[in-house]
Amino acid sequence: MKHLGTCVIPSCPRNVVNGRRWLLGRLEPLLGAEHSACDDSVLLLSETLTNAIVHSEGAGVEVDAYVDAAVIRVEVTDEGGGTVPHHVDDPLGEHGRGLPILSMLAESWGFERLDDGRLRVWFEVPHTMLPDPHAAGTEDVPPPPRPCDGAREESAFAANSSVDSSDR
Repeated sequence: MKHLGTCVIPSCPRNVVNGRRWLLGRLEPLLGAEHSACDDSVLLLSETLTNAIVHSEGAGVEVDAYVDAAVIRVEVTDEGGGTVPHHVDDPLGEHGRGLPILSMLAESWGFERLDDGRLRVWFEVPHTMLPDPHAAGTEDVPPPPRPCDGAREESAFAANSSVDSSDR
């Protein structure tokens, strides 16, 4: 998979828009502005990032994006909290629609508690266009770890910072 970059979003609901813009900026050059996989991925990021900000105990949320010939993978990693993602069955409630939307639009999704206590929620959205291997800001990386594979070695929870793979 090509790693499209990492973005750290400060934990404040008004910052969700920054995550959406960041992801769209990574996907549009590869798939085109009108591709439905861009829209679906940005919507799902909005849902998962909002949940991470609302339910996490940390100061920031890390977003990673990957793409290969068939799917877009987005990972949202927060500092963890008292709960894990769970469905709330309250049709008249103001909250609880994020996971049903995730289940409908994502080809697959899941979550894992990392060894260091952080929580990672990930989803994959299918697409039909091949990524450009020469696109700026991409690098070959091994596939991300699956559930129970442990934590990454680095954590970039710096307030108001965005890290691209090209910055490293």
